[in-house]
Parts: sequence; structure tokens; C-alpha cells
Amino acid sequence: MKLSAPPIVLGIVASIFFCCAASSQTTRSYTTRKQRADAVERNLAFMYSLQGQPPIHTTLLQRMAELHIPGVTVAAIHNGHIDWARGYGVAAIGGAAVTPETLFSAESMSKPVTALAVLKLYEQGKIDLDRNVNDYLKRWKLPDSQFPGSKTVTIRQLLTHMSGIGTHNGELYDPSKKVPTLLDDLDGVPPSRTPPVRIEATPGSNFRYANGGYEVLQLLIEDVSGESFKSFVKENVLLPAEMSRSSYDVPLSEQLSSQAATAYLGDHAIPPLKYFNSSPAAGGLWSTATDMAKLLIEVQKEYAGRSSRILKQATIRQMLVPGPHVKPGMSQGLGFEICGKPGAQFMEHGGSGIFRDDMVAYFKGDGLVVMANSSDGALLVDDLLRSASTVYDWPDYRQTPHSVIPFDASTSDKFIGTFGFVKVARSPDGLTAEIPLGSIPQQLYMDRADHFFVLDGPQELFFSDEVNGRMQAARFITPMADTPLKRTTTVPLGN
Repeated sequence: MKLSAPPIVLGIVASIFFCCAASSQTTRSYTTRKQRADAVERNLAFMYSLQGQPPIHTTLLQRMAELHIPGVTVAAIHNGHIDWARGYGVAAIGGAAVTPETLFSAESMSKPVTALAVLKLYEQGKIDLDRNVNDYLKRWKLPDSQFPGSKTVTIRQLLTHMSGIGTHNGELYDPSKKVPTLLDDLDGVPPSRTPPVRIEATPGSNFRYANGGYEVLQLLIEDVSGESFKSFVKENVLLPAEMSRSSYDVPLSEQLSSQAATAYLGDHAIPPLKYFNSSPAAGGLWSTATDMAKLLIEVQKEYAGRSSRILKQATIRQMLVPGPHVKPGMSQGLGFEICGKPGAQFMEHGGSGIFRDDMVAYFKGDGLVVMANSSDGALLVDDLLRSASTVYDWPDYRQTPHSVIPFDASTSDKFIGTFGFVKVARSPDGLTAEIPLGSIPQQLYMDRADHFFVLDGPQELFFSDEVNGRMQAARFITPMADTPLKRTTTVPLGN
């Protein structure tokens, strides 16, 4: 689910999970769980270091303060077991401290849970992953494609975001008012605020991340099993994985709400009782970092053939086969994203709504789950993954030195202004950028003429079309997109 910011930016932020290393010490240097936990807390690092300069590190609490994040929960996996779990900050400003038992919205980390439930139906012989999903749906049918090529969508294509279904944002609703049903969302009729779930590109042609595809899978689970989605998933995934603190009951009861984190979109607070996601399968799970770590460990065990509480080894291995290419270093599996090199592959899935989450686990060994209750939490999540990479000696999430050249501050005026969803301003050290507008400004560094980057993410700005001493255009460049932007405001000289 994504809210209240330019969708292209949120989609980019949700999928960024690149790599870093911060110090020469590794897991071999830390002999106790406490030492490893303490080390992860104090070795947060940006994606890039400046070439020829020592890397900059910070602590978790310092980074939370910088990014205005009230609460965070973390669970680490080491050698197939939970190594440690801790809470930081507060569940709500002025409220109780976060603990490992505090509930957070899992956002899109809900999708692999849904995928496991779908694969349970497959393992039971009730569905074929490569058949038209409409063959199994009873209460609603996905209209055929109007594009050249295949006209129908398979269950496998829904799991891997290859269905051609449109990429639409999720929505939050006030449960004290009328909220949409699943069928309302699928047809895009009030009170749903999202467009209807329809095929918008040839099925199988391109990767298109689609919340709507997982709404279709929710309907599939209900129509084939004859049970409610939350009942089937609880019985076949949550309970076998011993996820005793996890729930699809939305809105949360008053009892569970008192144990859950409040979401913060900037200064705007949304308490748990008001946090209603109409699409449980795509982003409606409430959980803890510890419970999500339990799920990852169970998947690791089943991959190795040491358990079959949820699925058999052959089914889990099919789930984790790299499928469609998403971007360099990432392929889409059946629910999880699959990353890493052969022999050191890992499963990953983030969550990007108002809460910001991520979970990573190597097929064999270590992992990390991070959940934050702020829309500004994406950078913190990535910084923590880089710290864990250092402490646990992972081959991925390594910091990369980036070339940099001196910036002539006397040229600042030509870059200052707003370009689409990016605002550039002067700072004591040169220039900063809000990406997107309203977010915390990040320092810009120049690596060649008119070309800038930020330390904490693969985001670049390349300015062009200088007129009367002012750049009129910019390109916002990430591994996923190259977006042209036009100047929309002008700042008077000297300001």
C-alpha cells in the first residue's frame, strides 16, 4: 500500500534494498547475541561512501532522530535461529515503548504469506498454477485482456506480477465509515477509491507490481477453500509457523490496538483502530519482527527439507526459483523476490505504505526483519540492512565508494528550485534535495558537471537546459527509472 506521495517515488523507495559494509569486524568478532545486537545498532551506514574518504557511520537511535521515526522493531536471524529481537523508540508519540511484542503493519510483506496459502491449495491438488485463474473463481471473473497475445491470466502470473494487471496504489479507510468489500475493490465501485482490477498489458509480457493481482489471489483462496481468507491463512500458514502475534483481523480489536504501533505520515498520526487496509492479501497483515522472522526460518527449514509444517520441500523450492527479471540482482519468485548469487541466494520482500518494512533471509543461514512506523522509514531500513551485513558478514548489502568532485557554491542559484516532485535548496555544504517534496532534505554530491547523487540511495539528478542562468529541466535517475522533470518554480537570486 502506498499513500500521499508521488507514486513513482514510493514505488522506487519500496524496492530499494542495496548493499553496504561499515567496519572490518564481522560476526566472527562477536561471540554473544548482545554483542551482535549492539554492533548492528551502532554501525548504520549509507549506500555510498565518498571515494578517498572514510565511511560515515551513525547509530540507530541517532538515525531515528534524524528521520523523525518514532518506533522501530528489529529481529535478526543467525544460523537458522532468532539471534535477537529488540524494540526502539515508542509505539506512539507520548505513549508506550516499542518492544519485540509490539504489532506493526506488515504492509506488502503480507504478499509472501498470501503466496504460501495459494501454494498450499496447489499442494492439495485443488489448483493448477498454470491454468486460467477464472477457472477457479466463482463470485467474480477477471475480464479478458484486450491486448494482442494471451487473453487470460494464470495463477503463476498473479504470484509473479506478470499478469498485466494495472499497478495501482492501495488505500486506507476509516472503519467507522462504510468500507469497501473485496468485490467493491475488484470492480472499483464506491466506497472503493481504487480503479477496477483490470488487465492493462499483455499477460506474461512485462513485470508490473500489482496489488490488484493479490486481491484476485485472495478471492481465489476463498472461492477454492470455501473459507474466509483470514481463516485459511491462519490455519495453513500463521499457526504452522508459530506466528502467534500475527493477525489479519482489520480493523484491529481494541485489545490488539493497545499493543500496536501508530502510523505517522509526517506529523499526521493514524492510530491502529483507524488503520484499515481493504486488501488483506496485498498488505493487511499485522505482525511483529519476531513473527516475520519465524516465518522466514520456517521457509529456510522447508527449503532444506528439515520441516514441512506449511509446505513440502519441493513446493518451497519451486516458490524460491528466480522468475521474471525485476532489476539488476533481483528476480521475482512465487511471492518472494529472489536475490544474490548462486550458492548465496536470499529471499526478500519489503513493505511500503505508511509503515516501512523489509525482511531478508538467505536460503541458508542469516536474515533480518525491520519494521518502522513512519513513512520516512525506508532509508533507516536500508541502513540497518547494511549494518547487519557488516556484523554478520553477508556477501550482499555492501557499501560502495562513489567518486565525487568539488562543488562550486557560486553556481548554486542555477540549480535551486522545484523540479516535479524534487525540491533543490541551498545548504551550508552546497545543495540539498527533498525526494519527494516534503521529505527530509538529503545532501547532494557532484560527480560530474551538472550531475549529482545522494549517499543513501541509488538516486541521481542530472540537470540540463540552462536558460538565463537557471536549469530548466532535470532527470531523476534510479535503477528502475529515468524520469524527466521540468522546473516548476523559480527562486529569486540570492535566496
